[in-house]
Amino acid sequence: MDVKALRQLRPELELFLERYAPHFGRDEAQDHARRFVQGLLLGGERRSVENIAEAIDGCVVRSLQKFIAQSPWSDGDLLEELQRHVTEVLGDPDATLNVDETGFPKKGSKSVGVKRQYAGCLGRTDNCQLGVCVNYRSAAGHTLIDRRLFLPEEWAADAPRRQEAGVPEAVVFRTKPELALGMVQQAVERGLPFRWVTADSVYGDSPTFVQGVRGLDKWYVVDSSADARVWLTEPEVLPAGTKGSRGRATTQPKVATKPQRVDEVVAGLPATAWKRLVVAEGSQGPRLFEYACLWVWFSEEGLPSGRERLLVRRSLSQEAEVKYHRSHAPADITLEKLAQVRGGHWSVEQSFEAAKGECGLDEYETRGWVGWHHHTALSLLALWFLGLQKRRLGEKRAADDRTRGPGAARASARPAAVG
Repeated sequence: MDVKALRQLRPELELFLERYAPHFGRDEAQDHARRFVQGLLLGGERRSVENIAEAIDGCVVRSLQKFIAQSPWSDGDLLEELQRHVTEVLGDPDATLNVDETGFPKKGSKSVGVKRQYAGCLGRTDNCQLGVCVNYRSAAGHTLIDRRLFLPEEWAADAPRRQEAGVPEAVVFRTKPELALGMVQQAVERGLPFRWVTADSVYGDSPTFVQGVRGLDKWYVVDSSADARVWLTEPEVLPAGTKGSRGRATTQPKVATKPQRVDEVVAGLPATAWKRLVVAEGSQGPRLFEYACLWVWFSEEGLPSGRERLLVRRSLSQEAEVKYHRSHAPADITLEKLAQVRGGHWSVEQSFEAAKGECGLDEYETRGWVGWHHHTALSLLALWFLGLQKRRLGEKRAADDRTRGPGAARASARPAAVG
């Protein structure tokens, strides 16, 4: 966004931030928040504290640094308010929480949680931080509503390193699926209306995550890896204490038959098992895929899940790309609906692109725990403001078109006269 556009939106931004201002505490901190969000929206080469302070009138670098890295305002309270706001505008009982992670490339070893690890957005293993994020999507729109910093196990166990980065004592190691489930559970506790959860195979292959979502009475359509194991018929589970052929009693429940790999099961499907579906409308037209669906029992730490559907998505290209999904949604939910829910997962990638490109999500230079959480929370706030403005302007254009009528709309499309 350039200076002119930001100036035009200034009244809307001031009104928007009035709702959130009390969460920053003192008037001085509220002023810092307003200026920082303006700086995030303004763009530029890099939206670090120093660059924002140079670009926005009234900013002092040291004061803004302290506001981001040390100020006691709660990013959690701020995002809770954002989630209430999102519910008011986009709320829908049939909405979806899309879970995904994104990387933040970093140099050195001081930034909290940094290590060499795989980041999907980079497509490689690199020195970076990872944030697990949740996007809220309904028929009315979508935006990021929460995030968690992934703290690797070696970081969680390194007391001097934790202290230097300001990691709170209460923070312990949590896997990415555990972090994601925590955000889904918090959304339920806060009363966000949604029915569905989507995620990639990091989460779909995690018994902790899928069992947790089932326990929250939400339906998932999550990815499964090709080497996940399934049974095609419900297997017999032998209780603990059952004696085997050698006369030894088992100490844990055990399944009598071995499961099969997902890709091996799919390889045996007949040509008639596939059905062509439109998943969503893309920028290049309808997004078409072929789908197959069968009922299976997934192996979760060696024991069968409840009966659920294995969905297989195949691209229409000559060298077909195959994706595997699983869902425990009830049998009366159609395959088309499941495909559309999973197809909506693209919106979290679009949110990442907008948050980084338009709101500086990854352009911080702070190294500590507080600074990371403050900067990313304000970036999510800026992203939500942008989403509201695009929605407002879209509605305004639609209303203007209705007011002018078709004849006026055609007239307005003519080239303007050069005076």
